[in-house]
Amino acid sequence: MKFLRKLISIIVAVLMIISLGIAFNIVRSQQMSMQPEGSLVVVANTIGTWQDNFNPWNSPYSSYDGEWFIYEPLALIDYGTSQIIPWLATNWTFTNTTTYVNDKPAPTFGIVLWLRHGVYFTDGTPFNATAVWYTFALEQAYPQLGYTANDIANMTIINPYEIEIVFNQRATPAILYTILGHFIVDPAQWGKLFPIQQLPNGTYIALNKTGNPFTYPNPNPIGTGPYMLYSFSPQQIVLVANPHYWMPGEPRIKYLLFPAYASSSQAATDLSLGKIQWAGLSIQDIQSVFVAKNPQYNHYFFQHVTSPGVLYLNDMRWPLSDPILRQAISLAINRTAITYLVYYNYTTPAIDLPVSVGQLGFFNSTVIQLAQELAPPQGNVTAALQLLESHGYKLINGQLIAPNGTPVPTMTIEAPAGSTVWDAEVNLYAQQLKQIGLNVQVVIPPFSTALNDLLSGNFWMERMYLLSTGPTPIMFFQAFLYNPVNTPGNITPIGNSTIYNVGRLNLSLRLSPNSPPIIKLYQYAMGNISNVAEYEKLLNEIGMFWLKYMPAIVLINGWVNYEYINSSISGWVTPQHNYWIGAPWYNPPLPVILSLHLANQSVPEPWWYYESQFNITVPSSWLTSNDPFVYSTSTTTTSTSTRTTSATTSTTTSTSTVITTSVSTTTSVSTSVSTTTSTVTSTVTSSSSNTTLYVIIAVVVIIIVIIGVVLGLRRR
Repeated sequence: MKFLRKLISIIVAVLMIISLGIAFNIVRSQQMSMQPEGSLVVVANTIGTWQDNFNPWNSPYSSYDGEWFIYEPLALIDYGTSQIIPWLATNWTFTNTTTYVNDKPAPTFGIVLWLRHGVYFTDGTPFNATAVWYTFALEQAYPQLGYTANDIANMTIINPYEIEIVFNQRATPAILYTILGHFIVDPAQWGKLFPIQQLPNGTYIALNKTGNPFTYPNPNPIGTGPYMLYSFSPQQIVLVANPHYWMPGEPRIKYLLFPAYASSSQAATDLSLGKIQWAGLSIQDIQSVFVAKNPQYNHYFFQHVTSPGVLYLNDMRWPLSDPILRQAISLAINRTAITYLVYYNYTTPAIDLPVSVGQLGFFNSTVIQLAQELAPPQGNVTAALQLLESHGYKLINGQLIAPNGTPVPTMTIEAPAGSTVWDAEVNLYAQQLKQIGLNVQVVIPPFSTALNDLLSGNFWMERMYLLSTGPTPIMFFQAFLYNPVNTPGNITPIGNSTIYNVGRLNLSLRLSPNSPPIIKLYQYAMGNISNVAEYEKLLNEIGMFWLKYMPAIVLINGWVNYEYINSSISGWVTPQHNYWIGAPWYNPPLPVILSLHLANQSVPEPWWYYESQFNITVPSSWLTSNDPFVYSTSTTTTSTSTRTTSATTSTTTSTSTVITTSVSTTTSVSTSVSTTTSTVTSTVTSSSSNTTLYVIIAVVVIIIVIIGVVLGLRRR
């Protein structure tokens, strides 16, 4: 009898374990299949784990965690071509105006922005001039936020959808890109925590004396964008489509999933297996690692839209101080060998201008042709030696002799440790330069040491990233042709650190005897960005100066890593359909996400594709939302107009009123939005409710088994 009871107990235990195992497998299988239909898995980069921080000013992963799909800018700026596409702002113009310096009027400039109608934040707050005013006012009151901090002298709300921003004298027209590319936050959300007041003299002060918007984590991001935050965990962020997005019919992909990866190799593996559909990963030998796993659907497109790779030269150290030797070095370098041996042909040889490929269109054919001649793709050692010999250099027994009869000394070429590609590059350069009689030793210090050597001028030649970039060509020249220090030639002495003119070129040099010094040409170009004809004329003069004096050597074109899988989703950026920058981490990728759709859907080309490719004006029908969702627009418009009048007549007292009123007017709208959101939520959680049902069934089975065993024992 005891043996029988023992046997029955063992059987019961085994059945319980089996039942629990079944339940666990059901739960696990449900969790593993949590990617809903119509969703997209995105990995912009490997980051370890996510932080619950969606502060657009201070998020550690703002370009990786989907924030660019939540917050929208006033305009989209294509950094590859310098083109601007209207977004939350539909138009803008510069104005000549005045500011006050020491209580005296001083000439300056401003910008008037016309804003898009019918746009709402996801809490129902209307997007209007108040939201733009508050976003930029916050940066003036809290300079730690950066961007436009200390650049704005005054702002005036002209009407609910028009605002003028007047800049301080320190600003240049290049601030246009900062303003237009800036995200806009919800004044109802942020204004409750950080109210701002504008004084009559244009000063912006914070009314919250203890809080700091820079350190505020903002776990509940609210924006005007096509997506909203659905869920957060350190392992995965999920965004859900904004059902009231201002662009009709968008977005067409319902969920965006952002899993956290600590290992780039694991991310690459999952990408090749199709677990990730959109990525911006750096993968060596991508053809075999990724494409070959599923050639029909696995694709990549490396776009040449970023800054080129450069070799910095110390223009103060003899004989590198001779521009003829610098030109000869450029001629001797075999850029094709670098792209093939070091970069798997992911990129292409650059011509000798320090801008991205798309911005070469600013330069005329004369400049482009000379830039090509001075940077032959496969190098031209013969031309390099002929150039040197024509200026008094001689090659004797493999040693280059300077015109004064002195052997050219041994030099060093530096690259920071940790970058295998840069290390390989500089070793190839050292070998190639032997052909023109230069003895160059490779030095690989720690990154911090290499960067300090570059900035302090303690180097001969160095491979490092470009220190100055931007959405327009003149910004690329800043690290070479500008320095605010007041010294002869605007040269920072070797040993003192600077991010300007790191090669220590004499900036009083001129393109010709009748030309202004190069630093003046640079400043003129920065001040004439809005004058297209004058700007391009100045850029071409600067380009000719660059090629004549060669402050640094431009090597290879920069590119953006971008991988995608088109088995279930279409509309990707491709070489044939190159409408925007494809990587999920580069610039606001709004045109990409709004172009994507399920493969079985038939959709028209998006309007921004035609504008970006053919410079066609945006159709007027897109200037107003056709969203069928009913907002209380009449009430909002009326109250906003009243607030605007108040802001115009009494700036000091109206600012806090703007914030308070805009919060209170959104109550009814916010209720409708949250109701819809809960409906969306229920569709996602339906699979989790199925999991609960399976667990209940498993538990019931266990209970039935136990009862049956107990009844059997009693009968005995």
